[in-house]
Formats: sequence, structure tokens, C-alpha cells
Amino acid sequence: MNYSRFITTVSAARKASPIRLLTELMEKSPPSLISLAGGAPNPDLFPFKKATVATGHGSAIEIGEELMKRALQYSASAGVPELVSWLKNFQRNLHNPPTASYSPEQGQMEVCVTTGSQEGLGKVFEMLINPGDNILLDAPTYSGTLAALRPLGCNIINVPSDQHGIIPNALKEILSTWSPDDSRHLPKFLYTIPNGCNPTGNSLTTERKKEIYQLARKYDFLIIEDDPYYFIQFEKIMVLQLLQQWGEKGFLEHTDRVVEFYRTQRDAMLTAADKWLKDLAEWYPPAAGMFLWIKIKGISDTQQLIMEKALQKEVLLVPGGAFNISSSEPSSYVRASFSLSSPAQMDLAFKRLADLIKEAL
Repeated sequence: MNYSRFITTVSAARKASPIRLLTELMEKSPPSLISLAGGAPNPDLFPFKKATVATGHGSAIEIGEELMKRALQYSASAGVPELVSWLKNFQRNLHNPPTASYSPEQGQMEVCVTTGSQEGLGKVFEMLINPGDNILLDAPTYSGTLAALRPLGCNIINVPSDQHGIIPNALKEILSTWSPDDSRHLPKFLYTIPNGCNPTGNSLTTERKKEIYQLARKYDFLIIEDDPYYFIQFEKIMVLQLLQQWGEKGFLEHTDRVVEFYRTQRDAMLTAADKWLKDLAEWYPPAAGMFLWIKIKGISDTQQLIMEKALQKEVLLVPGGAFNISSSEPSSYVRASFSLSSPAQMDLAFKRLADLIKEAL
């Protein structure tokens, strides 16, 4: 696939740094190479020499002196080569994307390690968006995404969704206002959180994903999947050692344990919600993620309720307006997280929220 039409003029003008290219060449070179090229700091002066990290399963990760030097030293732009290679193989074995076997000219699958999804999103948005471009997303959505998009001057078009994610027919109706040949004005991409959307907890069904993909092919727009909850993010060198110790089987077993923990937490929050909020609010059980999206009955905007009065009751949630395209748009929703609180804390928090709602009605 030719991605050139999606890239901004600024991004298209960027060239690889000669010094960064030399860094990558050095990493592939034999130890006998004498380099006077790079401006890397002398690792013998790094204050940290080695470390032992205990894991939750009783084993330990040993980071010796040589590995610690690599952890603290400059690395290739895409990430530690061994980690990038592990992740590529994992993608091939788990998903087997056809692009893995493409040539670079065809759009070969690549992996770039970032310091978190927010950095990755920032890079992607600045690479793709010119002021005035049309882009699609299903709000309410992650507030960090909206914060990254707003300064770029794009037109954000909201695609309706329900408890199963984006509604394909609604997306089709929006796209039908353009001709598939109108490349100047067609939306450049669709941004979505397909698994456990933040804040709603919705997950796209497989059938809907297929329908959306066909629309993307017809109208020639990219799909940017923000998927922070399927696998966990770690520090780069540490995760490389852990992944090598676990192997893919161990990593997937760990993922299963994480899923089971959050499922138990979610169920505890649903129990508390049923107990205290049944006649005061509405919600759908989240399919994934770590949030419960709650609509408060009889309250048109939760901003003041949460930001002022909730603190007095010693309970804190996020008002729904934070996840709207326009943050000033009223929202009757709140987001509750079940990742950290114990079942007893959830129960008490929802009791306090119930008291607060009753006072406000």
C-alpha cells in the first residue's frame, strides 16, 4: 500500500539522522569495530551498575553490568533490536498479518517501541494531520487522544457507537457524504479503541470490525487502533529479559492471569453498582478494560457534581465531559475505575455516590 497521500508535508520532508543511522550500524557491528563517530556517553561513568528484579512468580531477572550499560545507553530509534525482533515474531505467531511478508515498498509490517501509547499516538497524529483534515473517532473516547488532536486543527467527526462499539451503518452514512474519489476531503483515518474502550468499556465485535475494514478499503482511510488493555506495557530492557525468560507461552499465561484479575475486579464493581445505584443510574457491563461508564439519571451534567460536591463525600470519579470532543458539552455520565480499589472500597464509594446523587436530585 502507498501511504504517501496520508503523510503531512512536514513528515514527508523528514530524513533519517545520519548519526542515528550510525548508532544502528554500530549495534550490528562486531566488537572489533573502533568507532570514533557517535556522541554516546561513556557507560563506565553510569551510576547504576547492576540490578536484581524479583518477579511476582518467585523468579528473578538479573541485569548485569553489560546489560545495565545497554539499558542506560542510546539505542536504535525503533527500540532495543532484540525486543523489536521478539515483538515482530510474536505478532507473526499470534496474528500472522499478511504484511509481515511484504517488501518495504509494499508496506511491510514494522514495530516501533515507544514510552507508552500516548507517545505513539502523538507521533502518528503529527505524521498524518494537516490543519483542516477530517478525521473520524467514536466519542466518548480517551481524553489524552482528544488533548493530542485538538491543537492540530483537524475536524473531528464523531461516529455513533453503542455497547458493541462503532455502528458500521452510522459510519457508512457519514462517509456517504463524500465520493470515494474525493481524496482531498475524505477522512484520513478512523481512530478507535477496539478492546475495552476508555471510558465506556465497549469492545468491537468481529463482524463489525470486518464491516468497518471494508468501508476503510472503499473510502481509502487508515484505521488507527489504540489497544492499551490487551497487553501490558513495561520498561524496555526489563521486559526484554522477562520475555526471554517467559517465552511466548509464559507471556500469554501472564496475560490470562491479568485478564482474570480484572474480570474479578469488574464483577465486584458491578455488584456494588447493582446494590447502590440500581434506581439512580444506568450502565452496561464492560467487555474489557478497567472502567465502568455510568449514566446518572436526572442529572444533565456531572461536572459540578463530581468536581465540587463529590470531594466533600470523599469519593472521586471522572465526569463524562472529559471524554467528549468538546469538553464543554454537558454529559450525564461518569467514569469509575476498578483497577486499584478493593471490593470493600468500591462498595463504600458507590454508597457515597448514591447519597450524593440523591441529594442532587
